[in-house]
Amino acid sequence: MKVKATYPHLDILFDDSHELEISSNSKIVIFSDLHMGDGGNTDDYALKAEIFHQILSHYQKQEFFLILNGDVEELQRFKLSAITHRWKDTYKLFDKFAKHGRFFKTVGNHDMALRLDISPSSDYILYETLKLNYFNDELFVFHGHQASKKYQKNHDLIGFTLKYVANPLGIKNYSVSHSSKKQYAIEKKAYEYSRLRKIASIIGHTHRPLFESPMSRIERLTYEIENLCRVYVESSGKSRVKIVEEIEAKKSKLTKYTETELKSERKKDVSIYSQEEGLQVPCLFSSGCVIGKRGITAIEILNGKISLVHWFDEKMEKKYVHLNGQKPKQIGKSNLFKMLLNSESLSYIFSRIALLS
Repeated sequence: MKVKATYPHLDILFDDSHELEISSNSKIVIFSDLHMGDGGNTDDYALKAEIFHQILSHYQKQEFFLILNGDVEELQRFKLSAITHRWKDTYKLFDKFAKHGRFFKTVGNHDMALRLDISPSSDYILYETLKLNYFNDELFVFHGHQASKKYQKNHDLIGFTLKYVANPLGIKNYSVSHSSKKQYAIEKKAYEYSRLRKIASIIGHTHRPLFESPMSRIERLTYEIENLCRVYVESSGKSRVKIVEEIEAKKSKLTKYTETELKSERKKDVSIYSQEEGLQVPCLFSSGCVIGKRGITAIEILNGKISLVHWFDEKMEKKYVHLNGQKPKQIGKSNLFKMLLNSESLSYIFSRIALLS
């Protein structure tokens, strides 16, 4: 089998996954990359804790299953005891899901110590990967670092550097999310594996939200420009002026990237995921991260559909809110807003995977 020869490590993880049966009645939300620390100035989670608590409470009341897909605790920088002590309220919310059997937690590269018994174990069962069985089709849930063996090989070295060099100097976390090249490399491997196996995969790790398949920078800029054009039609006055400015700025970036990067060795980035058959298969999704600058993103599975959603509060700048042409929905009278970025029927997703792979 070609997939076994090409990605033996991922194939082993897939075959050994803990399995969950889901249906069109299932309600699941998937978050990743909390990077919870000790609450200090190098704790990325601290800025998002309050809004994340509100989001979790919302899903808990709606009786969703909660999947935390890796890098929940930042154990390369902090001790587990310091994390659990500082974020007791967060763990209490986890407990509410767990009490009813609706809580699942996978391992990431930054909390791998829990799996390797380097740090004291947590109170929750920790899974390497999960497999969501939707009738005769499968969703493979894994953090994403498993697509690159070097993360496991260099785990101890990375942890030592962060804990004893970066922390004392007050240096914020630097990860694969800061490098487009590394993001593409991880996403490409996860995408290729999913396409070959004819499954859908849900990852985190890169901190970049994805729906159906990754886009190159050129594709992403083009997509954003097209959506701004749609917003322009419905706007007027000063709003139109700002939208025009945004479009011009993105056109400039698109031109610059095309003229420079396409001449370099990364010119294949235009179709980096489409492979030799020239077709993009809708098989890779990413929940993004909890510690995003512009809010929190997640993957929802509800009413037989899979969706990419964006959560934020009233502090978020309006120009980012309307970037995709969607209107945010306020949750009750709170300062919490939710925006649907993309959504599609799981049956349609799997039909396209079967036909296009």
